[in-house]
Amino acid sequence: MIMRTVLLAGASLALSGCVNLLPRAEPAAVYRLSAPEPSGNFSTDQTVVSVEVPLTPRALSNDDVAISLARGELAFIEGAKWIAPVPRMVQDLIVEAIDAYEPSLAAARPDDGVRAEYEINTEVRAFEAVYANGEEAAPTAVIRVRVRLVRLDGRILVGVHAVGAQALASDNRIGEIVAAYDAAAQETASEIADWAADRIAADQQSLAATTAEDAAD
Repeated sequence: MIMRTVLLAGASLALSGCVNLLPRAEPAAVYRLSAPEPSGNFSTDQTVVSVEVPLTPRALSNDDVAISLARGELAFIEGAKWIAPVPRMVQDLIVEAIDAYEPSLAAARPDDGVRAEYEINTEVRAFEAVYANGEEAAPTAVIRVRVRLVRLDGRILVGVHAVGAQALASDNRIGEIVAAYDAAAQETASEIADWAADRIAADQQSLAATTAEDAAD
């Protein structure tokens, strides 16, 4: 199938000509990543966390399905699109993971108009299928995200964490590559949610201890 290829040289991007490359795919399709089942639980005791839209390299900030080739080339599969731009898709994955797995937290987006106590800022550093063993072999979906957790009262940095996951596609076809993306994305999102919940709990315990000490003085 046809791929559009971008050569990455440092921070610059340069378009190259179209090339014929695998994987093989059916024409023009839109793909989505799966979402965990939401817990449906809500309590006024939950801590509200605002999940920001991630910072993403320009080449990965659209709805193209990216493939990393040799010599620093990034290719996009013709006829295959994500259901949303990658930054919005990653934001949705984190929100859904918090809703599904972290009952102590309530996830919100900035445009929800909800007052949050904490903010999750992320930077997508990789969201691509890597052909490490040649263009005929099945690629590995690689996702890497840098996460910052900020307490909004005073804009206090609570923690910084690097998260990453990989999943090998079972075949060099678009459906199997998307399945590998899905596995890596779910692992990444659940790790971000788990880490954020742990850091928020620790921060709240620290704040409570400080308040108790101040009251005793």
